[in-house]
Amino acid sequence: MLRAVIYARCSTEEESQKHALLKQVSEAEECVCRMGWELMDTYVESRSGTSTKGRTEYKRLFEELSENKFDIIVIKSQDRLVRNTRDWYLFVDRMVKAGKQLYMYMEQKFYSADDALITGIKAILAEEYSRELSKKINNAHYHRQKNGGAIILTSNTYGYRRMPDKSIAVIEEEAQIKRRMYELCAAGYGGRAISAILADEGVRNRKGNPFSDADILRMIKNPLNKGTVVMNRKHYDFDLKKTVTVPVKEQYVYENKVPAIVSEELWEQANLEILKRKQAANGSGSCSEGRNQGKSPLSKKLYCGLCRSPYYRCAKRRGRDEDKIYEWKCRRYLERGRHSDQRPENQQGCDNVHLDEEKLLSILGRYCMKEYNLDKKPVIQKLQKLLEQVLRDVDTQAMADQEKQKRLNVEQQMLQITDKLLEGVLSDAAYQMKQRELEEKLREIQNRIIRLDREQKMYAAEGNRISRIENILSADSRFERAAAEAMMEFIDQIYVYPEHMEIISGDASRRLNYGVLFDYPGQKRLEREEVIRMMKENPNITVKQLAEKLGLSVSGAGYRIRILKEEGRVKYRKTGNRGKWETD
Repeated sequence: MLRAVIYARCSTEEESQKHALLKQVSEAEECVCRMGWELMDTYVESRSGTSTKGRTEYKRLFEELSENKFDIIVIKSQDRLVRNTRDWYLFVDRMVKAGKQLYMYMEQKFYSADDALITGIKAILAEEYSRELSKKINNAHYHRQKNGGAIILTSNTYGYRRMPDKSIAVIEEEAQIKRRMYELCAAGYGGRAISAILADEGVRNRKGNPFSDADILRMIKNPLNKGTVVMNRKHYDFDLKKTVTVPVKEQYVYENKVPAIVSEELWEQANLEILKRKQAANGSGSCSEGRNQGKSPLSKKLYCGLCRSPYYRCAKRRGRDEDKIYEWKCRRYLERGRHSDQRPENQQGCDNVHLDEEKLLSILGRYCMKEYNLDKKPVIQKLQKLLEQVLRDVDTQAMADQEKQKRLNVEQQMLQITDKLLEGVLSDAAYQMKQRELEEKLREIQNRIIRLDREQKMYAAEGNRISRIENILSADSRFERAAAEAMMEFIDQIYVYPEHMEIISGDASRRLNYGVLFDYPGQKRLEREEVIRMMKENPNITVKQLAEKLGLSVSGAGYRIRILKEEGRVKYRKTGNRGKWETD
């Protein structure tokens, strides 16, 4: 009978909910019983899994891996054991060397060498893929900026207009409003005060809404308004995974590149007042604009196409044990909620969509790969050849043959000392000491032979392993995510609309349609329309059949039918033991 131990953990935030930990232990014990293993010990603790600091039960388990106390470690999932990549690999390495096995009862499978290989490969490929992509795209942008090429100016830049010949012209009506902002700021007014004054004067932006204080300060600090263009100011470092400011000496400054809206003296005076207000606020002249500034490649890239507010990154959890889900939401929505059709003068909210980060990076990655004609197949094929070479180089059969020869030599030595004992050449004490030494050596050799035989069986199926790994990598979304993250370095703004986005890079603008991908109420409406279509095609269709065709649970399909019934769009007419659907 195999011997098993249980490791259960809940994070620090869940200490008050001890029933979750007890449930985890109970589930693990049921798994051990179901599998017919003998439970030897239980390791339970309520600590964070991001490091091993303070985790006494984990450390005890780690130390006892090398002891002959158990054969299998039972856990709920990988993140219940550790969430730090380095600690995970240290644990797995020690476990494999000790000949132990790890069973995850949520997935109902043992941890295998393929899991370690795939995890490592995905991380390496994503990093190398984004690095090479960044180099490829950066070359064109670097020369454009260094040589003073096309100016990064979108059609949404207030006060300016790009002409058909690519020259820049001032929009005088908007320029007057900008000058008013500078004059008020130079007179000592802050962003909120300027916003209130302009609102009282009836000044509105292009969307007909009042200027926000953030918009006003951003425009005042932009040197473009005094005719100066600064390129290469920010750079997204994919090694650090954040946007960093490029040193001033490495930036490219081009004076008198565009027509000036304000004089340099007025620009300097207004920005000096902004600096004074910062110094008065915190005594240092610096001001943080956000707690998580630059941590995502999408930071300072996404803007609402409806109200021109920036999009902010928000986190939530679907369940207590689930990982965080990140969404991007319009700042105006976060501050004021949804727009009210009944009283728009009081409810200046925003109705734009929220963006699920995983979906967003996926569609941006596919756009990038199509735009730059990138293909991940050569990368996977190169990896496949490398794996084939590595597996060929691991000649476990030859190593096993060597160990078997060593075992034969030791067995012959044991026969020889027995003969010498019988002949009286060796004393009984010397014989026993030598016999124990050879028995220990024979035991070590036998253990190595067992391990090599196990590895030989694993490598014997290398063709299937490589094929399976190739399929997993082909279906994995890390390529798209890496492409999107690298591309963000060269994207100036992305304006988000309910069913499409406009991607701005330099003087180029691209439209990317995504339909109702982020319009969740719209998705539900389409699903209900699909239900009606299926009912019209087959009035006798059952709820279970509808659920299977829609990829939903039976209760999920039932919920959609209930909404349609409440709307009066479907009815179920029953005659005897049969019935059929009637639609509008």
